[in-house]
Amino acid sequence: MSDRRFGPLLLASVVWLALLAFPQARPLSLAQAATFTDRIVAQVNREVITLSELEAQLKNIPKAQREAIEKQGGDVQREVLNLLIEQELVNQDAKRQGIMVTEQEIDEAVKSIMDENKLNPEQFKASLIKSGTNLPAFRAGLKMELIKNKILGLRLMSRIVITEAEITAFLRGEGPKVDSTLLPGFGSSDNDRVLMIFLASSPAKVEKVLAKARQIKNEIEAGLSFPEAATRYSEGPGKDNGGDPGNNLKVGELQPQLQQVARQLTPGQVSEPLNGGQAVLLITTVAATPSPPKEPAKKSQKGAADEFSENERASARRQLEQIKLRQKFDAWMADLKKKAVVRINL
Repeated sequence: MSDRRFGPLLLASVVWLALLAFPQARPLSLAQAATFTDRIVAQVNREVITLSELEAQLKNIPKAQREAIEKQGGDVQREVLNLLIEQELVNQDAKRQGIMVTEQEIDEAVKSIMDENKLNPEQFKASLIKSGTNLPAFRAGLKMELIKNKILGLRLMSRIVITEAEITAFLRGEGPKVDSTLLPGFGSSDNDRVLMIFLASSPAKVEKVLAKARQIKNEIEAGLSFPEAATRYSEGPGKDNGGDPGNNLKVGELQPQLQQVARQLTPGQVSEPLNGGQAVLLITTVAATPSPPKEPAKKSQKGAADEFSENERASARRQLEQIKLRQKFDAWMADLKKKAVVRINL
C-alpha cells in the first residue's frame, strides 16, 4: 500500500501550505489556564482550548470551506472547534503510545520544505514572518503534524485493503462515491479539475512576484472568484479561460510535485504561492461532477479487469483509499472521544 498521503516528504510540502494558512494552536493545560483570563471553550481530558485559539483558526478558514460546511447545514465555529479537539486527541494518543518526533526529523522536514520551494534559510525565515509566524512556532506546528503523520500512518493506512473486485465495482458505479468537500484535510481526488494563475518571475524579482501572488490570494479569499482573478491577473495559460490551462486539466494529470499540493487542497481552497523559478503559481481545485455509471464493455477472456484502463483503475484505487481512510479515521476518532473526557462550553 502506498503511503503517499502520510510520507514525510509529502507532509513537508503540505505543512508548508497548511501551516501558513492555518497556524496550529496548542491547547493549554488546566494549570496554565488557571492564570489565563481567556475563556475556555473546550476541555479535552486535562487540556483546554480557549476562545482566542478558536477565533484565530476561524479567521483563516477559506471562504470556499466555510460555504461547504454551511451548505451541509453545519456550524462553522463548531466544526473548527471539533477539528481542534480531534487534533488534541491525536496528540494525547501519540503520547500514550510513546510516538515521538526527533529534532533531526524536524530538521529534515524543514530542509525538504526549503528545497521544494527553492528557498535559502534567510528567505524561508522571511516568508514565515510575512505569513504571521516565525521559525520556532513553525517548528512546533510541524512537530505536531509529523506526530499526527506517524500515528495515522501506523493505525490507519496499514489496515486499508483495496481488492480488484472493489475497484471494478466502483468503476461500474456500484461502489461508494467520494465527496471531497466532506473530507477536510484529506484533499481533492485525482478527477477534480485544476485552475491556475501564472505570474512570470525570475530570481531577481521573485520576492515582488510572491508578494503580488499573496495579494491575489487575499482578494480571492475575500470574495473574488478564482476564474475572475485568473482573467484579471494571470500571465500564462488559462488567462482567458478562467484559469483552466487547457483540456479540463485534472489533479491526476499534474506533475508529481503539483499533484502533492493539489491533493491536499479542499476543492475551492487556494494554495499558497508556489515558486517555480520562472513563474509563481496559485492553484485551486474544482470538485468533479459525479459521472453516470459506465456501461461495462464486453468482457474479454482476460476477465473483468479489461473493462477499464490502468489509469482508470489507479484513480479508482486512490478514491477508494480516500473513502476507507475517512471511514477508519471516523471510527478511530469516535473511539478516542468515547474514552476521553470532552466538555464543550460554547
